[in-house]
Amino acid sequence: MKAKVLFVAALVASLTFSACKSTKQYAQQTGNVEIALPCAGVDKDSEEYFAGMGVGENVNIQNSRMAALEGAKQIVNAKIGGLARGLAADYSRTMNGSAAQQDVRGIVEREIVNVVERMMNDVEQTCEKVYQTPSGTYQSHIAIRISKKEIVRKTSDALGADEKMETLFNRDQFRKWAEEYMKGYEASK
Repeated sequence: MKAKVLFVAALVASLTFSACKSTKQYAQQTGNVEIALPCAGVDKDSEEYFAGMGVGENVNIQNSRMAALEGAKQIVNAKIGGLARGLAADYSRTMNGSAAQQDVRGIVEREIVNVVERMMNDVEQTCEKVYQTPSGTYQSHIAIRISKKEIVRKTSDALGADEKMETLFNRDQFRKWAEEYMKGYEASK
């Protein structure tokens, strides 16, 4: 039994090293050069945050920074957009009646989008690097993150204030349900 375990471990190790070697060989054969991105790593989603990184280049330093920030926001918005549609669809299935499901689905999706749009105005930057290129332009790399719990809390508050949702909506139940949904969403990636 011990011999089998050692054999499997050796096999996995050899496959891992050969995979790394083949990537290097591919880069050498094609002439491609791997680029290390500034801010890479802090732009990864976690259990608590959605994150993204953008790159912008311009002759004006502020314009390069704004382009990088906008790029990061677009990445985070794209991630949240898929989550919003899935969360709204799944939550609406907890309602009785197809008319109620359609109403709830549309309202929940709209509120998540509105909440995220407002939160993007005060998004947390986790990294910013600015470089001047040899041609004199400025290149900016910006990473941002947005709290998943804040999205749920603010969406729940907004839904609780919606007249149409008032009879269908339980704020505490939604918060618990949405937080669990986000945990499951992150685990499924």
